Amino acid sequence: PVLPRRGHAHVNTALDEIVGETGWLTTGQLAELITIDTILGEPNTPSSGPVGLWVVAQLQANGVPAVAYSWASTLCVYDPALRLIGEVTVPNGHTLYELECEVNDGDRPELVRHGEEDPR
Repeated sequence: PVLPRRGHAHVNTALDEIVGETGWLTTGQLAELITIDTILGEPNTPSSGPVGLWVVAQLQANGVPAVAYSWASTLCVYDPALRLIGEVTVPNGHTLYELECEVNDGDRPELVRHGEEDPR
């Protein structure tokens, strides 16, 4: 059985738009956008990676009060009270997913705090 999507419809629509728009980009192009927005994150974390932080920033730029996220099988975003306000499934092979993998593999030091100094 398919469970209904949790969160608010307008937030889920905004997440769908982000997924739709970034799907046309290469991981390099998306990494450039994240760099331009001066977002740095941590690799191998479900809630402080640069890709998820960038998604939160995109939502904020569109008036959505998102302040945090978690990303396991579904990318979930939360409001200041840490209530779930939206969720989206990012499929394997999608640019967001692939860039997250590159960050976690250490291939995108420019997106990671102290990435240039990382001895890996």
